[in-house]
Amino acid sequence: MAPLPLSNIFRILVATDNHLGYAEKDPERGNDSFTTFKEILELAVKQNVDFILLGGDLFHDNKPSMQCQVKCMDLLKAYTFSDKSVEFEFVSDPAENFPHLKDPMVNFHNPNLNVGIPVFSIHGNHDDPVGLGHVSALDVLSTAGLVNYFGRANNLKEVNISPLLLVKGQVKLALYGLSAIKDERLFRLFKEERVQMLRPREYPDDWYNVLVLHQNHTERPPSNYIPEEFLDSFLDLVIWGHEHECKIIPRESKNQYFLMQPGSSVATSLCEAEAVEKHVALVEINAENCIKPTALKLKTVRPFMFQTVFLCEHVPRDPGATDQDRAALVEEFLETTVRRMIADSQQKLTGHPEQPTKPLIRLRVEYEDERDMVNTVRFGHRFDREVANAEEILLFRKARKTEKDSKEGVDKEAMDAVFNDDVSETKVEDLVRQYFQELSEESSQHLQLMTERGLAHAVTKFVEKDDRDAVADIFKYQVERTMACLSVLDGVDEDNFEEHLDGLRAERKARRDHDTREVEEAAAVLEAVDRHSGGQRDADDEVTVSNVSSDEDAVPAVPRGRGRPRGSRGARAPRAPRGARGRAAPVVQSSLSWSSRSLNTSSSASSAQNKRPRQNSGIRKGAVFDDDSD
Repeated sequence: MAPLPLSNIFRILVATDNHLGYAEKDPERGNDSFTTFKEILELAVKQNVDFILLGGDLFHDNKPSMQCQVKCMDLLKAYTFSDKSVEFEFVSDPAENFPHLKDPMVNFHNPNLNVGIPVFSIHGNHDDPVGLGHVSALDVLSTAGLVNYFGRANNLKEVNISPLLLVKGQVKLALYGLSAIKDERLFRLFKEERVQMLRPREYPDDWYNVLVLHQNHTERPPSNYIPEEFLDSFLDLVIWGHEHECKIIPRESKNQYFLMQPGSSVATSLCEAEAVEKHVALVEINAENCIKPTALKLKTVRPFMFQTVFLCEHVPRDPGATDQDRAALVEEFLETTVRRMIADSQQKLTGHPEQPTKPLIRLRVEYEDERDMVNTVRFGHRFDREVANAEEILLFRKARKTEKDSKEGVDKEAMDAVFNDDVSETKVEDLVRQYFQELSEESSQHLQLMTERGLAHAVTKFVEKDDRDAVADIFKYQVERTMACLSVLDGVDEDNFEEHLDGLRAERKARRDHDTREVEEAAAVLEAVDRHSGGQRDADDEVTVSNVSSDEDAVPAVPRGRGRPRGSRGARAPRAPRGARGRAAPVVQSSLSWSSRSLNTSSSASSAQNKRPRQNSGIRKGAVFDDDSD
């Protein structure tokens, strides 16, 4: 197959979470974010891309310092302004795409600017609009003509996403942007069918649909994330910002769109996910609506080594040793381990002249006895000249014991695990959920009748709203629900009661909408009118069970109240048929050709709770993956 001409190929450089200005007052690490951002811009020029796409958190703070803004503007002006012509057309209505701008216009249409490589960016949770006028740092860059700031939702009760329509030769690209919105709010909007992705009226299936968003991707119960199933099935590629772990190789989601998570370009926390090698992506889209992603390794990233050790395995306790002797052995082991990590970090040096050489070192130490802990600051001073984070090298965490105390009450080991890290920004329901996740399998503290999400919601009401009856009411409701389910089963007696109970619990957890249903039922119970008015249930409100099928729980009626009723997204309005144009193909390791293969397809009607499998077959959009570190 002859190579396709560049006039029919979109070349896009994709990066997210640059966090410019992170630790800018640190004399050692203050310039790290700018050094790597400069490399990203240099890669864009070297790869001759059509435009740069940023997935949020360009700045680390929503009010970046003057110095940070000036450095950013200098870099953008130096690498994106040139005499190079923009080879694609912007054909959508700028007033629809940039409603927040006083003069809606893409910067390369401004006759006073020589833009060679346009930059399109959404905002993240770090650089979101704040203050008087609700202005973002990206608004400043947009007003200066340096970036095209899109995807901002001005109406948080009804989110309509209008795509940027870009055309290059025969390639048609619909670029959707969704800037950061509070996850709980956006979760609720999706559930209430209040998020709509608009499509071109004419020939909607001729466009390659790309969405870039900035939200929690990893599940954070109960609704502090966005499930992949919420996103429309007509999408072809989703670029997910906010999560810092680099997962640059696209994978196919349950809805059969490609999903790419570029991760951050600078480590902003000393966790294991940040120690993964960092990349940006070159995404190519051709006239056949196939994509070819190429991973480009970042060579100016500061080396970062992360390791976990268990003291009990490396420094066995000697009953005859004094505490002082034990402390000396522990410190000797820790120092030896850190020095070995520093030596290993040399393997991450790329030879780039601007790469920092002092590594970041994080040693997580699992201990059983508090006497084994050492002063982390004093310990770190030994490595002041060798590492960039001398005072943060060690992180002590209480190790979990293999055998649990059978006494009733709070599981101290699980509680220690919950509060090992900083929980100042953690929600109450998340702490409750994590506590039960930390329990060992043999622990007697696992819930039998109540559910974790129901209890978490009730505890939150007690803590935040001083609702003293919340836990008792949730307990009563869930006991009634469980007994109603058991009452319709045959052969339930004292001997097999727990077996049937375990079966019901497993069946509930296996449902795709289990988490959502538990939260909504708990909310409905706790918002019931008769709770707040102090009234009592009438006889008609007693639990009744009828017509219970084998695949559905018998659930007692929830008293009507002020809470939001349960519901689902339901079916969307019918869209134009996709015709012969299909979906994206799985990624394969190759750098030789573009590829496509057939797979089942369907229309774009979708549901947040239940995505139906695609029917029939058509030609799918294909992709190949090329891991290129040059």
